[in-house]
Parts: sequence; structure tokens; C-alpha cells
Amino acid sequence: MFFSKRRIVLFAVISALAITIILLPEIQNYVSAPNVDAIDFKLANITINNISNDTNNVELLLSFIVFNQSDKTATTSKVEYDLFGNDEFLGHGILSYEDIPPNGRPQFLPQQTTTLNSPIVLEPTDSNLQLIEAILKQSSILIDDTIDWEVNGTSQIASALVIIEKQFNSRL
Repeated sequence: MFFSKRRIVLFAVISALAITIILLPEIQNYVSAPNVDAIDFKLANITINNISNDTNNVELLLSFIVFNQSDKTATTSKVEYDLFGNDEFLGHGILSYEDIPPNGRPQFLPQQTTTLNSPIVLEPTDSNLQLIEAILKQSSILIDDTIDWEVNGTSQIASALVIIEKQFNSRL
């Protein structure tokens, strides 16, 4: 008989290999990294989230707007940043999604904007005490523009099987 078990297995292997070779450009496109330069992180807003009168700690809520200008969907597993007010270091913040599966992390869809909110606790030190007191004197939750805010940080951008670090800097 022409179709023996060996020939059927041989045809299946050759067919699978041919299909893989034909689809290889599409497979490479799927697993390649997004253009991280096309993903913009901007500090959009800072609000007072909580004030501890006992310790004078201030918890701020930073809102980042992420715009993905590339044609690939991406996500992030971690955003680390340093917050500065009037060029004084105020604190280090981490927004981590590392314990969340990739399908539950914030998606950066192509040509769309995503907002990430990150709380950060400011602890008074000798160098930033005046700035924290100025924040404590605010009469509303929104912080006025008397303080020049700056954020320097890195974000881990992930797409399919690739994770790339992107550095960002933003002023408000």
C-alpha cells in the first residue's frame, strides 16, 4: 500500500516544516518587540491622597498617561520612578504588576492612551521639609502649580515574549 504509517508520519513532518517556513515572517513579527521609543510616559496629574497628621507623611497619587504610537499592543510589569518637586528629591515610587498575569496587566493598545495611577508616600526629611509643608498647606486635593514636578524613571515594556526597559522623564 502507498500510504504506510511511516509515509504518513513523514508527510506530516514535511508539511509541518513547510508551513513553519512559510509562516516564519509572521511568527517573527508576532514575537518581536514593540518600538519602545513610540510609547510615551507623561506625568498628567498629582493629587493628595492621604495626610498622616501623626508622622507628617503625605501620600500623593500620581497619574501617568501612556500613549502607544506603535502598531503593536504592549503592557508593563513594573514602573519605577523618582519624584522631584522644585528640583528636590521627594521619594522613590514603584508601580508593580509583576504578580499579575500578563493578560491582567494594563494594556497599551496601538494609537490609544492608558492611564496608570501610582501612590507614593513622602516622608519628611531635612532637605524636603519645606516642600512637604507647602503641600500640607494646600486647601484642596488638587495640588496647585506653585510646585514644579518632575519624574524620572524606567518602565518594563512587554509584548509577547519580549521585555524591554524604557526610560522616561516628565515634568508637570
